[in-house]
Amino acid sequence: MTDRNTPRPAQTAEAVRAAQRTLNDAVETAKQLKAKSRDAKRRVKIAKKAAKKASKDSRAARKAAEQARRLYKKALARAAKDRSKAAKAAKKEQKIVTPKRTSRSRNQPPSRRRPDGDGEQEGSRRRSWEVGDDGGGGAIQESATAS
Repeated sequence: MTDRNTPRPAQTAEAVRAAQRTLNDAVETAKQLKAKSRDAKRRVKIAKKAAKKASKDSRAARKAAEQARRLYKKALARAAKDRSKAAKAAKKEQKIVTPKRTSRSRNQPPSRRRPDGDGEQEGSRRRSWEVGDDGGGGAIQESATAS
């Protein structure tokens, strides 16, 4: 029975190699986890920095939006005031009254004259005056002598 309890050298060597492999695997796993932890911490740091920057930017954007809102309200009030002033000025300004047109429009043709009844016949119209006419129907003779 003592033979069973005594370890054999071959089995002991195998057990040592198995323990060595387990230790090496644990060390390798610890290194990988440490590297992952380092990367995660770096990412957390970058994420915090990005979150802080985003917070500042959003605050600045809200301030700019509020300022733009105030400027818009002021401009709107100023425009309404100017419109009311212009409306008052236009109301005070009176329209220029001109007499109604009595002459015929250029687009309408002139109507034919009717006899007035004062003895003038429609066939006997006045002659137009031309150069050289004396108005009586005869032409004036110009003198042949020129100075």
